[in-house]
Amino acid sequence: MAAALRHLPAPRAAGGRGKAPLLSWLGGPGRRTAAAARPEEAMAANPIVTSKQREEVVHGVPTEVVCTAFSNSILVVVTQYGKLGTLVYVDPNTIGDNIGRPSLTTKVLLGKDEPLVHVCAKNLVAFVSQEAGNKPVLLAMALKDKTMEGIQALREVIRSCQVW
Repeated sequence: MAAALRHLPAPRAAGGRGKAPLLSWLGGPGRRTAAAARPEEAMAANPIVTSKQREEVVHGVPTEVVCTAFSNSILVVVTQYGKLGTLVYVDPNTIGDNIGRPSLTTKVLLGKDEPLVHVCAKNLVAFVSQEAGNKPVLLAMALKDKTMEGIQALREVIRSCQVW
């Protein structure tokens, strides 16, 4: 592609004033803003989606965690198989208990709908929803180790990928 671009003619000055058409539209070479000069730099300064990834061995099992923050929700992927596994939507109810924390509703969207899946999901990402201002969390989990100790260790790995 670079070779093809070398054969393109250079931009011509607009109206004989020595300015390229884009620069004249922006107000001349001295009036370029950083965003207008390099849009990719402006987007990097204010990303639309923020994501962090971490690989760690949890109780002897290689584990990968990816957390992604969107404007309206958080996506957490926890895998010990290299697959997405079961997809669970964890939704904080607006009507909370007396302590001020909302109760969480879990719904399996894809995969096995078993009671242990709901328990694991709530234990893994309840703090994520709470710390993110009660945003819903979409959790993808494929776990070999579903013990309470394993879940607690996974929770710490998720916390280390904080993007909310």
